[in-house]
Formats: sequence, structure tokens, C-alpha cells
Amino acid sequence: MTNDEARRGHGELDPATLCVHGGWRPDEAQRAAVLPLVRSSTFQLFDDAYAAMVEGRADEAWIYSRLRNPTLDAVQEKLAALEGAERALLFASGMAAIHAATLACVGAGDRIVAPRSVYGSTWDLFKNLLGPLGVRTDFVDQEDEAALLRALDAGPVRLVWAESLSNPTMAVADLPRLAAHAHARGARLVVDATFVSPLLQRPLALGADLVVHSATKYLAGHSDLVGGVVCGGADLVKQCFRKLQLAGGCMDPQGAWLLDRGVKTLHLRMARHCEGSLRLARRMQAHPDVLRVLHPGLESHPRRELAARLLPRGSGGMWSMVLAGGDARALRFVRALRLALEASSLGGVETLVSLPFNTSHARLDERERVAAGIAPGFVRVSTGIEEHEDLARDFEAALSASRGA
Repeated sequence: MTNDEARRGHGELDPATLCVHGGWRPDEAQRAAVLPLVRSSTFQLFDDAYAAMVEGRADEAWIYSRLRNPTLDAVQEKLAALEGAERALLFASGMAAIHAATLACVGAGDRIVAPRSVYGSTWDLFKNLLGPLGVRTDFVDQEDEAALLRALDAGPVRLVWAESLSNPTMAVADLPRLAAHAHARGARLVVDATFVSPLLQRPLALGADLVVHSATKYLAGHSDLVGGVVCGGADLVKQCFRKLQLAGGCMDPQGAWLLDRGVKTLHLRMARHCEGSLRLARRMQAHPDVLRVLHPGLESHPRRELAARLLPRGSGGMWSMVLAGGDARALRFVRALRLALEASSLGGVETLVSLPFNTSHARLDERERVAAGIAPGFVRVSTGIEEHEDLARDFEAALSASRGA
């Protein structure tokens, strides 16, 4: 099967098969079973490259690896197939992808409606970088229909931003409803689906115009690279490419090669993440020192039915809990862990814990964090693929050790 045949057949393949075979198949010119790593920064120019540069189609020819590279091409094809997108574009980080996707939709004088519980760096981008440049963002509880409609109708809106699962409060976005509201007002819906990966949800099929991921997380899965991706229609992704071209946020070929290797096991890892997170969350929910557990699979989650409908394969490895004793207790807890690691990332094979007050949401004051649903004592957990009982014992021991003043 040639590469062209593999691409045409993508729509008929199961996602687990796409994880392994999408984007690259050996052919007569390249017989390697594994995607070749093309390290070259530049390429010999032929007529097609000259024409592409003259006509403003720099993304359609191999000219320079800041613009296009054969290794990145193959990985982008794989990710587009997994998302059911016309095109995918890789970036040097998740924030570079978020930045490009946002600027492809808005400019000075435009308005964004975003969730109040949005990822801290996205909040920082919207408020402190784009705000002074004339892009206004209204942060609202998107689960409150009346509040959402007030924000949407407060004036012309160009972009509705959503997270499949909010970071770190685990709110479940009703993407079909948000898409209908956005499109009725001539706005676009962009969804950060980092927490769920394409194996658990395809936002484009639910009405989104673009989907972004921090590829650093579940897509790569091994905490050994930094990257981002935007997926969507060809025309809109091409606008994202223009931002990449000018801002220089391109992924290195080595990172793309590692990302391809990581995605090959995505379907196996996500199943383990889903199982382990739910088991650990249930265990912690029963602990007397835990005030609240936020996991979309738990009966106690306020939007469990919506999660079951929009995330039928599970909600991934992310969940959060609130400890009695506030942030000081939470800090003692994470420092007492012996197996899980205190770290600011997520989605790796190892279990990671972090405290929003000193990592992702450190730029928000306590009042702003509480308004975003982040109470004192809040702990975010990224469940890895370790044995469940070992993790539970580690968490219980750390809870006991953190009780003292």
C-alpha cells in the first residue's frame, strides 16, 4: 500500500490502526518501516518551490524546515486523520498552537468569549497579551446558560473558546450547544482538547471549527518533548500557518519523530489512563481528608450524563480533588508523595500532581482562582499507567503524612 493509498483509506480505518499506520507507509522510494527523520533545515529548490514562494504558498513545497518538512508532513497527516480534519499543523508548543489558532480568528477590536475556568496560560494570553492589543475577552461560566447568552449577546463576538474538559476543574463543555451559539452569531468555535485526545473525542465532529492540543501531553505521552497541533478545515489551518510562518513557532523534526512514536501507543495508553484515574478518584472520594473529587466519570460529577454522551470511551487520566486544610495542606501532601511526582505537566506514563495556585494559575490571585472554581487545597492529578493499588497506597500515605501543621 502506497502513502497515497494509505491516505485515501484513512476514513475507513479504526483510530487504533491510524495511531500505528497513519501518515506513513513504506514505498519504493522510502522502504523504511519507521517514519524517516529528515533533519535537513533547507531543501534544494526546484520550479515548484519558486512558484510556491512567489504565489504565497510556502506551505505547499519543501523550501525550509521552518515552513515545511517531510517528517512533519507525515505526522500532520496522521493527526489530521485521527481528528477527522482536512489538515493538521504542528507547532513548537501547545501555547504556540493556541496563539496561532486564536489569531487566525480574531484581530484588534474583536471579542472572545471564553470559560472562566480556562487554562491559566490561555487566560494570560487573552487577558495580558491580546487585551492590550485591542482584543477583548469575556470570561464566563459556560455551564450557566443565562450567563453565557448574556456574554455572547453583549456585542459582536468573533471567537468562542472552549476546553473539552476544563483545566483543572474538569468542567465538561457542551460542544454541540456552544457550536450552535457561536455559529448563530457568526463566530467560530475553537476547542482545546488536550485533556481527552482524539481517541476520546473529536470536537470537529461536534461542531468545532478548530481543535488544538498540547502535543506535549497525551499525544506524545512520555514527557520527553514539547509541541502543539491545530487541526481543522484546510482554509482555516492555512491561516494558522501564516501565523506560524511569521512568529516562527515551528516544531523541530526530532520532536515530530518522537511525537509519531508516542502516538503509536496512544490507544493503549488512553485506555489505561481512563481506568486508572477513575479507580484512584473513587478511592480518594472515600477518604475523610478529601473534601471534593472532580472526575467526569463519578456519579457525583454535576455533568456526568453529558460526559457519558460526549466522551463515551472515557474521560482520560485527569481529575482533581480539594483537600481539607487549604493550600498549605495540599503543598505538604504533594511533597509527601513518594511515587507520584510533583510536576506541572500532564498526560505522561507517570502519575503527576500539581497545585494550580503555584503553577498553572499562579498569575491569578486567590479571589480570581476561587471565581474560576479553584478552591484552597486544590490538587490536580494526571494519572499515569502504574499499578492502581501502588498509586492508592502512595496517595493515602501522603494524606496521612500531611496532616500535621
